[in-house]
Amino acid sequence: MARADTTQQRLATLELLLLWEGVLNRSRIANLLGLGDIRASQLIQEFRTAYPRWLTWNSKSRSYHATPEAYVAAGKSEKTRGRAESLAQYLTLVGLPYVASDAEATGPICAAFPDLSAPDPQVFALLSQAIRLNSAVEITYRSMNEPAAHQRIISPHHLVRAGRRWHVRAYCSTRQDFRDYALGRIVNTMALSSPIERSEKDDAAWNLKVPVRLVAHPDLSREQEEVIRFEYFNKTSARVVTCRGALVGYFVQDVRAAINLETQHPPEYQLAVQNLDEVKPWVFPP
Repeated sequence: MARADTTQQRLATLELLLLWEGVLNRSRIANLLGLGDIRASQLIQEFRTAYPRWLTWNSKSRSYHATPEAYVAAGKSEKTRGRAESLAQYLTLVGLPYVASDAEATGPICAAFPDLSAPDPQVFALLSQAIRLNSAVEITYRSMNEPAAHQRIISPHHLVRAGRRWHVRAYCSTRQDFRDYALGRIVNTMALSSPIERSEKDDAAWNLKVPVRLVAHPDLSREQEEVIRFEYFNKTSARVVTCRGALVGYFVQDVRAAINLETQHPPEYQLAVQNLDEVKPWVFPP
């Protein structure tokens, strides 16, 4: 019985990998699960037997790729398990812990509220593959500036979780610039055979390191300032956090640090950015 349980758990692990990475291959499974190549191959065969229509062999990558039917099945399972829980399990598997909501928690740690923006696994997987393969992607996208669905050809280099949202950092061939695209606003994705137009090394904002000096908001009382120092700064007067230029805005937004002391006051803002001249080019307008 114990071996049967272990096999089922490992097949469930393969399902997570397939849905969120779009690919199953022997070396990846062996590395993640600490197995030998032979056992990893056996697991893939067992998975193929259990889900014969979820995989298709790709001779170029020498891997099994997810079929559309796999994602249809995943969509049905999301109604009972939930996309956020599935993503949390995948990220924990690959070494990026993601706290589940209270309804999904299995231990003493949980989030205060559910995740409203877990990305579509098929979109997540296709972008992950494109990044690994250095290939371009066509996305159909909707934004606040352009609400109607429109196409973009992008060269992605990183998936980024910023606060409670996921973005893909990519070079946009249309805009001729590096942009962030929220995964929740991507309507459709299509892998292209063409290589990326620009890479991570060309993304100046991504590679620039920007120090963000946080202090207690100056409108706080002395006693309140001491509370902030105790909570955030290890009782010192400030804390400097180094961020990639492209991500500074998300960081400042997530910690709710004031960048305009005339309009942003406590109690909504208990922190403030002290080195605003240095940080200003990278923050979102208040």
